[in-house]
Amino acid sequence: MNRFWLAAALAVGLASAAQAQETPDALLDAFITAISSEDASALAQLYTEDADSYAPGTHHVRGREAIAADWQGFFDAFDDIALVIEPHGSVHVDDTHAAWGVWTMTQTPADGGEPFVLTGRFMDVQARIEGRWYYVADHASVSPEMAPVE
Repeated sequence: MNRFWLAAALAVGLASAAQAQETPDALLDAFITAISSEDASALAQLYTEDADSYAPGTHHVRGREAIAADWQGFFDAFDDIALVIEPHGSVHVDDTHAAWGVWTMTQTPADGGEPFVLTGRFMDVQARIEGRWYYVADHASVSPEMAPVE
């Protein structure tokens, strides 16, 4: 089932971090909300303090501060960001959860230009710490072609 970012963002809102991370699905909803809100600080709080993030283009950042800075650069470069996540599978064992699937993101260059769509794959690992779910590691790859928005 597709998760449409706007519906999730409106339904979940920017609830407290404890509320937003009670389940792996709530963690994903909070992730989508933070991206659509272009809130790098809120996004970074969804990760463990020493989390690893592998963004499209093969670069790697570690830790909340670096993750926030990495996303802030993206948010500074683009506006009207819309993210749709299509989960393909997951596995859950005790306090660990892994998920994978595909994503589609539409964005408009902040300095003008036409919106464009990126698609790719993702895999992430989450951990429940003191009753709350956090990303421990995530990896996203992007498809090589950009499609114009119709």
